Amino acid sequence: MKKLQKILDEIMEISRIPMLLYNAKAECVAATANEDAVSLDSIQSFIDSEMNIQSCGPFHYLKVMYSEALSYVLLVFAVSPDSFTIGRLTVCQLQHLLESKEDAVTKSSFIRNLISGNFTPAEMERQLKKLRLSPASACWYAFVIESDDKLENSYIYQMVSRAFAGYKLDFCYELDEKRLLLFKDASNIPDANVFAQTLVDTLRAEAMIQTHVGYSTKAESYTQFPRIFQEANTALRIRRTFFAERDTAAYDKLGIGRLISELPAQLCREFLFEVFGDQIPDNIDEETQNTIHKFYENNLNISETARQLYLHRNTLVYRLERMEKMLGLDIRKFDDAMTFKLAMMVLTHLRAIEK
Repeated sequence: MKKLQKILDEIMEISRIPMLLYNAKAECVAATANEDAVSLDSIQSFIDSEMNIQSCGPFHYLKVMYSEALSYVLLVFAVSPDSFTIGRLTVCQLQHLLESKEDAVTKSSFIRNLISGNFTPAEMERQLKKLRLSPASACWYAFVIESDDKLENSYIYQMVSRAFAGYKLDFCYELDEKRLLLFKDASNIPDANVFAQTLVDTLRAEAMIQTHVGYSTKAESYTQFPRIFQEANTALRIRRTFFAERDTAAYDKLGIGRLISELPAQLCREFLFEVFGDQIPDNIDEETQNTIHKFYENNLNISETARQLYLHRNTLVYRLERMEKMLGLDIRKFDDAMTFKLAMMVLTHLRAIEK
């Protein structure tokens, strides 16, 4: 934006002809005059028209085209017989600026700018043309691959790129030192969950690293890439908080974890006080945790839980009664079991917030 303003300032200093510059959304991006003098409706009308040049009343309207797409609209005040000529010269200067700014387009730079929201529709169209990609020719899933340790070299990126992003409409991008982003053409993966698990298993076997994968719902256009990227990131974040034992997490299968993850800290504290009072069970011993986990896993069935834990039924009953005294909840009853389960998830979420 500074370079655009500098060009208009220099031309104003030389020619004394005021100008306004608008982007393809009819937003003023540079000016050497008061933009209130112009109706935005007239700018939008010119953008929508098929004309590249138009003189109307006290203004000349000129489109700044680049790669056959509209980049800017230049409005020149007709205060001199030379106004139109100066306007044409300014358009040439702006086109040269666009050309000089154009980097070598790669898939990585395209993805970086796309998920950051840096593209206008016109700029995205130009990038797609340079990459020779159809504007809407596929559906995609987003997979965010997160390593427990730093990815200290590009070997992991190269492996994922070659083994899992081999098709033209696949995109792989390094997000940071621990995460990779993969946009995968959905037509090549019949089951996203199986594909996510294959990613984890392959990296564990071939690269000897432990990874976790969060993945999104489908996107039907490039403009939806930021959305599915955020979905995959959210799935990973909720997996870390509530489902740490899982290798993968799907955005549309997060269950109640997604709801709890949106709760503010104060509401969590109020709920925990309502359930436990001042005796919040922060440090439940491993034996008790394992007992509770198996009890829930077996749908509150005492006999089956005792069998799997190699305990006498009466021993398990004694443990559950001891937990009732400690927690104030009898998890043999469905309502108390549900309350305790929710409370522990809320407590986990609260601890994650406080970190």
